[in-house]
Amino acid sequence: MKLRPMLLGALAVALVAVGQSVPTGAPVAAQAAAAACPVPGRPTLKILTVGDSITAGATMAGSSSAGYRAELGRLLDQSCVPHQFVVAAVGGVTCNYWSSQMASLVTTHRPDLILLNCGTNNNLSNATAAQIAAFEGTYRALFDTALDLDPDVIMYPSWVQYSSGHGTTGCTNPPGPSPAWLPASEAKVNDAIYRSMLVIDEYGDRVPTWIDYQSIPEGYLDQCGVHPTPGGYDVMGRLAFNAIAPRLGVGPAPLPCGLVGRRPGFSVGQWVPCATMNLNP
Repeated sequence: MKLRPMLLGALAVALVAVGQSVPTGAPVAAQAAAAACPVPGRPTLKILTVGDSITAGATMAGSSSAGYRAELGRLLDQSCVPHQFVVAAVGGVTCNYWSSQMASLVTTHRPDLILLNCGTNNNLSNATAAQIAAFEGTYRALFDTALDLDPDVIMYPSWVQYSSGHGTTGCTNPPGPSPAWLPASEAKVNDAIYRSMLVIDEYGDRVPTWIDYQSIPEGYLDQCGVHPTPGGYDVMGRLAFNAIAPRLGVGPAPLPCGLVGRRPGFSVGQWVPCATMNLNP
């Protein structure tokens, strides 16, 4: 993969759609890790993260944080991979929203990697076959657009994390409790994402694998049952890191014991380890 040298520091973050910034000062641990890295270092990796409120790092209180990028960035620092995040995230939007945005995001920011995590807000719970096919076409077109525009960009799809379908004591507004339709919808969304990715094999290793957020247990959700807890965002960051690590030539990060996922298209009873779920192994 060709990495484009960047002038910004490794932890600089441009929040495109959220409209907020993250401090660029590296934590002490990150500074220590950077001091141990070889000099001169490798080119800065520019990572475009695209999605909804979960990509924005939303919490139960409705605020935004670094989300999964905090842990992803820490692991990249630890692995001596200089990086810059560009965040395109809008709470409540569906995958369709990014259809009119993807071309501009790619040509404006010229990322090395794109991590796409949308679909939670697409309600496919009672969708017809035609509506599901339309979703698959929309999702696939996001990849067609980005990969056609930039011959060097690498792109990673994500299965969405399952919500709980309910809120518990302590759930506040916004964002409010998980809608009852979400679990049934998310299962269909993940199945549709799976089918979408299988038909773009012409891109080969430019879509090396997907990020398996569906494997994150409900215990990593906040009291409203939609957004991850801080620990949940850390697990997301580790899953994202492990997806891109082979491309960067670095080792994987450990995951919580027993973290497994279901391959879309198979029954719930057929569980397989996340590590065996590569798109193009």
